[in-house]
Parts: sequence; C-alpha cells; structure tokens
Amino acid sequence: GLKIQGEIVLQNDDVVIIKKKDGSRYQYPTSEVQLIQKNDSIEIETEEKHEAVVTRPVALRIQANGGAVYLPSKGWGGQIGVDLQIGSREITDLPLFVGGSIGFRTKILPESNYTFIPLQLILNSPLTTNRHAPYLGMNIGYGFATDKQTKGGICLGISTGWMHHINNNASIWLGCYAEWQQARVEITETINDQDYMNSIGCNFVSIGAKTTIAF
Repeated sequence: GLKIQGEIVLQNDDVVIIKKKDGSRYQYPTSEVQLIQKNDSIEIETEEKHEAVVTRPVALRIQANGGAVYLPSKGWGGQIGVDLQIGSREITDLPLFVGGSIGFRTKILPESNYTFIPLQLILNSPLTTNRHAPYLGMNIGYGFATDKQTKGGICLGISTGWMHHINNNASIWLGCYAEWQQARVEITETINDQDYMNSIGCNFVSIGAKTTIAF
C-alpha cells in the first residue's frame, strides 16, 4: 500500500531506486514492487508498508592489499599495504566511486625495506548495475617516503575484480592490482677507500591482490 513518487535512477532484476525532489534516495527489492507507473509522476506500490532505506551519498572504504614487488637493482620482494578512502557514489547516475585516499605501503626487499605514504585520487566503477558485477579501478597520486635516505614520487595503479553489494550502503570488492611507485634512493659508494653518497632514481613495480570493504 505504500506509494513513492520521484525519479527512477536504477531499475533491474534486484532493486528499484527512486530519487525524490529533496535528493533523498529510496531502495526497494524488485520482488516487493507491485506496480511502476511511468507518466508525469511515478508511483510504486509495495505489498507491505515498511520504512524505506536511504542510500548514503558518501562512502567510506577500507582496503588491504598484499603481493610482490620488483626493484631492478635488488630483484623481487614482498609488499603489504592498507588504504583509507572517502568519496562520493553519486557523482553520476552510474555506480561510480570517486574519492581520495591515504595509505601505507611497505616494500620488503633483500637487505632493505622501503615505506611510503601515498595520497591518491581513487576511481572505481562496476561494469553493470547488478548486485554482483565486475569492476575496474584506477588510482593516481604521490607517495611520500618515510625515511631520510629515500625521496618519494608519483604513484599510480590499476585494478580489476568482482564487486558484491551486501545492502544499500555496504559492499565488498575483491580484485587484483598492479602499481608503480617512483622514488629516489641515496646509496653509499666506496671509491678509493672513500665513501660517497649518490642519489639514484628507481621504480618500484608491484602486483598482488586486494580486498576492499565499503560502507
């Protein structure tokens, strides 16, 4: 018996999302929708009267990643990292997340560890509007080194995987990634029994898996 009037912003086999004039959004399972009338106004009647759930426009995301890292001068090692992301999921009518991120990356290489704090712009978008969907992602920003012997630089990455909506506001993203971190490292060279400091450019390339929880 409940009627909602507004604009349909998403309709598929799983859900119907209605946007009212004040900007609030209401989501209903498609199985509970009895009638959709598309004229100058839109009415949705459900079999039972219940409180609608409003989708929050701002999303908070926590991401953990791990994998392998390669530095040409030292070879292969391991990498672990975490990110805290905040952004909007209502930039467009598409299910696109756009936001900022602060993170932590530790690169464990033979005889040396390198740690960076990346500040990045994050773009993530499922490829369909279904509850389960593949996704593509991109991140770009600057990674600040935490030790005096290393200078940070530009960092960027791409990712792909699978997204699952748990409810209106919560979702889980499982995927794989590839990242590149630019840096300069100061090394000590001994020439004729004298030590000299030399700054060299280097590029860390990492690949691995990531898990993201959004709410």
